[in-house]
Amino acid sequence: MKIAALIFDMDGLLVDTEHLAYAAMDAFLVKYGLDRRQEIHDQMLGRRLPDAVAIIREGYGLPHALPDLITDYADMRKQALIGNVVTLPGAKEIVQFGIDAGLRIGLASSGMRDQVQLSLDEAGLAGMFEVQVTGDDVAHGKPAPDIYLKAAEELGVAPATCVVFEDAPAGIASAVGAGMHAIAVPNDHSRDMPFTVPADVTVESLNDAIAWLQGQGVGV
Repeated sequence: MKIAALIFDMDGLLVDTEHLAYAAMDAFLVKYGLDRRQEIHDQMLGRRLPDAVAIIREGYGLPHALPDLITDYADMRKQALIGNVVTLPGAKEIVQFGIDAGLRIGLASSGMRDQVQLSLDEAGLAGMFEVQVTGDDVAHGKPAPDIYLKAAEELGVAPATCVVFEDAPAGIASAVGAGMHAIAVPNDHSRDMPFTVPADVTVESLNDAIAWLQGQGVGV
């Protein structure tokens, strides 16, 4: 396998933010007098914030204007992030491993640009990526392939030479749709979800992902 670039999702893969998003969504539900219906929220994982809020609006039948709901939840989520973002095990190590191996390194997060940068700054990951593509940069979020295709284009590499690391089914579908090698690293929130588009490989942790890369001849 020829590998020229590593492209990473962020939330739930590199940084431990899923519980913060849950807390923000719980506050959102309280504000609108709703009780959590988990089958609706499972559909949000890995998607752009506007797309996720659209799922909530439709799923709960909210009559409010979508832009107002997006602004409301975005503010709640940003406040939940401030002072609370930490890396997941192996995050810095795998990014640095790719850098040291001479690979191109990109980020492809469904998050809003300001929240992505906030998370990177707080987690000590800022400046480690040559390219940062966010949900603000594409018209169609995951599971559409757009965000990964844009990351490959900005890195100047062919999609077939990219390895993507993802925690969510929508992200794996996006990477596979872009013609890339997709490595699933499920977390506590996504581990039991059905990955209807299968990953090339599923590993338990980012440290295991380093070992997988070494098995492909990277960095050895």
